[in-house]
Amino acid sequence: MNKRQQLIILAAATTLVLAGCGKTETTTEVAKVPVKEGSAALLTSLEQLKGQLDTSKVKDPKKQSTLLENQWASFEDEVKPKFPELYFKVEKFLTPLEAGLNQDKLDYATLTALNTNLKAAITELSTSLADNKGAVNKEVIAASKELQEAAKAYNKYVQEQGKQLVTGLEQLDAAVKSGDLKKAQESYGQSRMPYERIEPIIEAFSELDGVMDARVDDFKNETDPEFTGYHRIEYLLFVKKNVKEAEAFSSRLLEDGKKMQQAIASTTIDPADFIAGVGELMEEAQATKITGEEERWSGATIPVIRANVEGAQAIYDLVKGELKKKDAALDEKISKSLATVIETMNTLSPIGVTWNDFNKIEQAKQIDLKNKLEALAEPLVKMPGTLSK
Repeated sequence: MNKRQQLIILAAATTLVLAGCGKTETTTEVAKVPVKEGSAALLTSLEQLKGQLDTSKVKDPKKQSTLLENQWASFEDEVKPKFPELYFKVEKFLTPLEAGLNQDKLDYATLTALNTNLKAAITELSTSLADNKGAVNKEVIAASKELQEAAKAYNKYVQEQGKQLVTGLEQLDAAVKSGDLKKAQESYGQSRMPYERIEPIIEAFSELDGVMDARVDDFKNETDPEFTGYHRIEYLLFVKKNVKEAEAFSSRLLEDGKKMQQAIASTTIDPADFIAGVGELMEEAQATKITGEEERWSGATIPVIRANVEGAQAIYDLVKGELKKKDAALDEKISKSLATVIETMNTLSPIGVTWNDFNKIEQAKQIDLKNKLEALAEPLVKMPGTLSK
């Protein structure tokens, strides 16, 4: 495949993600299986899908998409900390493949290319597992005095973000109760920032995260009593423009935010886990947030992505010195890609309490940002492996 063909496939695959809803959360509990067993099952499904794509006749493509999603979910949590580069590679092809299979009209050429690349990534993962090569060595990271100090500094950063989370939610609650719609909308956007900067840590407290940040897709509809948290408030403020109705949900979110801050305060993140968080943040930004799905009503996609990137940058800044010693070229690539992403985001939407609605930004510019985020994520996910050498 030549470079031009690769670029065409990348653009087409990105469009599939942006046009659809991206990768949605699995709503049913998926049974966990060992990585070796899970990767073998996924390879079998991809081979079967290849046969159907070759004949341009995919049987129940949406069901196939769910199957692939569930099979990956059954073992991805084991892959993420050990093989962050391969995890990123799998997600890079799996996310648009799932989105493409959910389209009303299938793009067989793009789906075939994505399926082929995904199969190669899973095969590479299987080989790495069999040879026991390429995994992040947690012992090396844990033994580094410099990285131990970096982890201590990151723990302080997380604690500070937890405090900022509560402060932001207090301001949101006050703005909602004041009845000032514009102020409430601005406070909503600001309150999202601390949450998104430390999202990998917050997701460890899944029960609280579920009530604070769940999207409407996980419920019957926008009026489901179980639908609470940020996005219920987002709907009320930006769609219904009903500040009064948001009051009860704002109060509940503030109380849950205080519980989250307390949970964060009682946890300690070790060196290997804090470094691994950089990949999770970038995956959130370039694969999930970039679809506009999460901030579909507020249009605050750029601020939320900016917060994810800021969280990743906080991790990078703390290990930059050690990374430069081990791989100066990788450090330079990260630094340049980071500057490019920040400049692009700031061009698309201002920094501050207001933002440009992502839904109104040209799709070509959305795709350009996704590609630049991906170009940043690719070297960032090499950090854990490089630092563990």
